[in-house]
Amino acid sequence: MVPQTIGALASFLALVAPGIVFELLRERRRAGGRETVFREASRVALSSLAFTVASTAILLGVHAATSKWFGWKVFVDLQALVAKPDYAKQNVALIAYSAVAELALACLLALAVDLVLARRRQQPSSVGRQSAWVKVFREDRPHNAVCWVHVMLEDGNSFFGFLRSYDAAGDPDKREIVLEGVKLTYVGVPVSGGEDVQTKVIGQDWERVVIPSARIKYLRVQYLDAETGERVDSARRPAQEVTENAGV
Repeated sequence: MVPQTIGALASFLALVAPGIVFELLRERRRAGGRETVFREASRVALSSLAFTVASTAILLGVHAATSKWFGWKVFVDLQALVAKPDYAKQNVALIAYSAVAELALACLLALAVDLVLARRRQQPSSVGRQSAWVKVFREDRPHNAVCWVHVMLEDGNSFFGFLRSYDAAGDPDKREIVLEGVKLTYVGVPVSGGEDVQTKVIGQDWERVVIPSARIKYLRVQYLDAETGERVDSARRPAQEVTENAGV
């Protein structure tokens, strides 16, 4: 069912907002598993309902206490809102305030529950969702360095070359990596049971080679200085060595 008016749309978004906040917080602490849209939407709807009911109950309790002791109206009278047609027109500001207060409290409850669950399960504040390819080719690559990559295929053949591009997102089985350079090299398995490995520099004749990830067995990466061509350590290795030495 699609909301037909702006008010209905705003009300719908307000109702599902606590569940969306809770799911976004939870996704930071867990690896991204695959699930159906129906299951994800159902979890958002159920958590939104729980947080909305809880926040409404708290505000109604506060409203009952303050009305009895101080005569304050801090929340809309739900019974009067349903029973009296003119109540909404006469208390527009109170209804708007109550809706904002309920939404804010529901989102705070989602945050609190997430923190309690994370502390009880000893979960980290966030879990990296980037692929290993992004970490190796982008985050760990030193400044002013290029990636020299060895791609070993499932059939035993392999390629050596400079990284041209790669897919950073999407289905891991459908990603591709592109190698280039005049030193682009092909290393083939021995033919007909021979012992000699076929090594051929193909960079003079071929610009690039595109390799689907589904055929890759593993990747090996070196970082070379873009000017001198000498091998350099990754951006993470110096910090790791300092930490290890400090612990000795």
